[in-house]
Amino acid sequence: MNIDRRKFLGTTAATGLVLAAGLALPKQGKSSEVKPMVSAGIITDMHHTTKDDTETRKYSAAHSKMQHFISAMEEKKPAFVIELGDFVDTLSPETDPAENLSQIESIFASYPGHYHVLGNHEFDNLTRDFFLNAIHNTGIEKGQTYFSWDSNGVHFVVLDAGYTPASPYRPYDMNTPEDTFWTWKDTCVPPHELEWLKKDLAATSSPVVIFSHQTLDRIDDQDHNIKNASVVREIFEESGKVLAVFSGHDHAGGYSNIKGIHYIVMHGNVGVSDFRPWMATSKKEGFDTTIDNQFALLEIFKEADSQYRIRLNGFGRQASYELLSTLG
Repeated sequence: MNIDRRKFLGTTAATGLVLAAGLALPKQGKSSEVKPMVSAGIITDMHHTTKDDTETRKYSAAHSKMQHFISAMEEKKPAFVIELGDFVDTLSPETDPAENLSQIESIFASYPGHYHVLGNHEFDNLTRDFFLNAIHNTGIEKGQTYFSWDSNGVHFVVLDAGYTPASPYRPYDMNTPEDTFWTWKDTCVPPHELEWLKKDLAATSSPVVIFSHQTLDRIDDQDHNIKNASVVREIFEESGKVLAVFSGHDHAGGYSNIKGIHYIVMHGNVGVSDFRPWMATSKKEGFDTTIDNQFALLEIFKEADSQYRIRLNGFGRQASYELLSTLG
């Protein structure tokens, strides 16, 4: 079947095209031969822990799946890798949370460029200070939970929405029986971070990609969504610089195009559905480190003045996308 590539990509600009994993666009002309400006490996919701597996979540596979992800990235050689939160999970009794974190961090941080986004489960058994001191973000000062950096002509931003959605906007920390002050639905980008975001976007002349754990593309009061997501989106839109936003948290994944900005929710690695058991979709019940391992390789191409192509090559059950974005 012959496909006009220009018409094909034009459609993606308006709607976003979901491609089945492993399906590639037809290679025609120069555009297919151009190297990306930058590439990155993305994975989310590993939920590494010692507690028992469930029908929909295979926690015990996290270690081997992370090893496979890093091996795949060592072959693909992106500029960096990033995980979008819920790196670890609640532990079974008599388990050392520091050791549990160290096991998965040692694999992930073995890649030369690596970054973390804070989720909610990070603080199930660890204090905020301990977790932040135990992880490493390449070139970023210890303790920073929202930050930005530049890579090969693209500006990348990590947001931290782990704050209670009302003043005094307390940052997520380990809950105690005496002070259970947040739940996974309580999430907000606080005023001081919003001001930082505005200044950060104003200061760059590069196209921007945003990373968050919680979703930003739904109505504000949806369970998985940041409760002031509409305010955050307005900042993106007013900047005229944001190409795409990548999130995790909702393991089922998804895609939205809101005012020309692409919002991609990555499938959870531990499981892609809390309603359909792994045994119903996987011959190995979710333990296959290739077929049941959700991650992606992001590639960004410069197409023309102010126009960029975003290619997300999905692995496992992660959908692939080919999208156009025009800034300004």
